[in-house]
Amino acid sequence: MSMATDTGTKQEVQIIGLVSFAHLLSHLYMLALPPMFPQLRTDFNVGYVELGLSITAYAVTTGLLQTPVGFLVNRIGGQRVLAAGLFLNALAIALTGLATDYWQIVCLMLLAGAGSSVFHPADYSILNARISTGRLGRALSSHSLAGNLGFLAAPPIMVALAAATNWRVATMSIGLVGMGLGVALFFLTTLLSGIGKAKAKQKDSWGQLLGSPKILMLFAFYVLSSAANSGMVHFSVVAFKDIYGLPVTVTAVALTAYQGLQMAAVLPGGWLADKIENHELILALCFALSGVCVLVAGAGGLPFWIVVVMLGMAGAMRGLVNASRDVSVRHAATDGVSVGTLFGFVTTGYSGGQIIGPAIYGWLMDFGHPELVFWASASFSTLAITTMLVNRATPRG
Repeated sequence: MSMATDTGTKQEVQIIGLVSFAHLLSHLYMLALPPMFPQLRTDFNVGYVELGLSITAYAVTTGLLQTPVGFLVNRIGGQRVLAAGLFLNALAIALTGLATDYWQIVCLMLLAGAGSSVFHPADYSILNARISTGRLGRALSSHSLAGNLGFLAAPPIMVALAAATNWRVATMSIGLVGMGLGVALFFLTTLLSGIGKAKAKQKDSWGQLLGSPKILMLFAFYVLSSAANSGMVHFSVVAFKDIYGLPVTVTAVALTAYQGLQMAAVLPGGWLADKIENHELILALCFALSGVCVLVAGAGGLPFWIVVVMLGMAGAMRGLVNASRDVSVRHAATDGVSVGTLFGFVTTGYSGGQIIGPAIYGWLMDFGHPELVFWASASFSTLAITTMLVNRATPRG
């Protein structure tokens, strides 16, 4: 291997590490306050509904601003946008430790959500621009895994910091970490400057996004896959309790298997994405297998250890295709829309799935048919498969 190749590989590793750590922090910040809710409830004399609305405020600004931020990345590049967004996100979280009233928490969550909106457009733009095609799948899978680790790390980190000090010091401490990285990213011009900036003639627009059948199919895929996943994450534990008559302490094991194997399969999925060409077909196959496993798990009448295995396999199939999904989105950028804008737009579909899914699953549970939770999840997966196959058959614009 030549020295030039060694240097290029080292730079790619540095870029992946920096961007992935920023992504980890963004996910950690999403869950920074919920572990502190009992203390916040006492300090601000509010209920859990009000505290839940503060998290909704975070999600709303994140979702609404992702596509406009993609337009900004298209114009000025990913480095400054990522640095500013991370700093804003972290600053808002740190300032919650100084809040004296509930309305201040809501305002800061709106601000934190605005900062959080930069990560998908800027991160994917940077990785696409600076990581070689042969390693892009593994880069995307590392990025995805880092986000999952942020979710996983948030509760124990926040609880431990709050136990050692208090919730205010905990949020300020974790916020300072992101602020420091944001400043560092701003000055890493040699490594990151200009990354993700579109060519002078390329101007993204809403018309390009909404007028492309392939892009709309990808958006629909994110909505449907998110809705399918929300059924398992939010309702599988209580549904299994009703179906199998077991305590939630037992049925929660199945959800742990689902999420744990989903995370474990992400990095192997990056290697797979680098080795295959037909990403849409592998997505369809894995989602089909995941849906079948979900149906078997929710059928009832099985030893519960088989249910745990089936749900674990369902999660593994979903994690295995995370990178293939992202590579498919990257390919759609050839329709004339920059990578950052495209990812900002289609990943907004996550929020759509999180909105429609829980309401449907909750209605099915109230209706007295917990087994239909699994049928609904598998149905959403089937519809997601359809969007990918239609996307593959649709000519590029």
